[in-house]
Amino acid sequence: MSGSTNPTPLSLSLGCGSPKATVSVTPEEKKSALEIPDLAKYKIELHFGKDRRPHGLCTGALTIWESGLRLHGGGDDKMYWCGYKACGKPMASSNFGYAHVVCPWCHKEQFLDMLIKEDHVKELIRDGKPTMGLENLPSVIGEKYFKLYPQGIADILVTTFNDLGRNADFYIKYHPLDMRYDPKHETTRDMNKLDVARIKREPVIYSLKRLLIDLSTGSDLKKRILALITA
Repeated sequence: MSGSTNPTPLSLSLGCGSPKATVSVTPEEKKSALEIPDLAKYKIELHFGKDRRPHGLCTGALTIWESGLRLHGGGDDKMYWCGYKACGKPMASSNFGYAHVVCPWCHKEQFLDMLIKEDHVKELIRDGKPTMGLENLPSVIGEKYFKLYPQGIADILVTTFNDLGRNADFYIKYHPLDMRYDPKHETTRDMNKLDVARIKREPVIYSLKRLLIDLSTGSDLKKRILALITA
């Protein structure tokens, strides 16, 4: 999928005390921490804009990937979030059909992007066919843009980590690149910049193996992530 995917600006309210994110390592994870592969099944990438402040408002973008499945983007296959707010779970592109996808979690249909939706509705209108309900169908979300304080960013990362089955490496990219935040709609130019940033930025990597080892000593998941993004 390209930059036409529907991005989701994240509200500042997400940084105001919810969701709960104090998650510790399970006994099974502690036992297997030293046995897991060096590369986790998934990858969570956080791209900060050039205005990052360790304890202030930060703009940036979040993407998720299946590790090592494709030749582009370092061998990773991009993942998407369900477009329904009540669900919002991650899904692999292998679930996609022609122009649409049915979320494997909520089992609701949605378009692959807004341009496909608009073209499909126009074609039905042109052919005199009903479009009832199609206008209300969302599209999948390929990038989540945010303007949040670090606490809110950490909440989102914890939720994403748990939604990916707690099997993900964290890639944090700090290199300054202008990523302007538009609360109404992110432009294709912004998403093109994100593609460039993914290739050019050197990441700080917090591997799943390292995370599970840290958690096995009694550390808290949110606190570990917060320390990472405010360093």
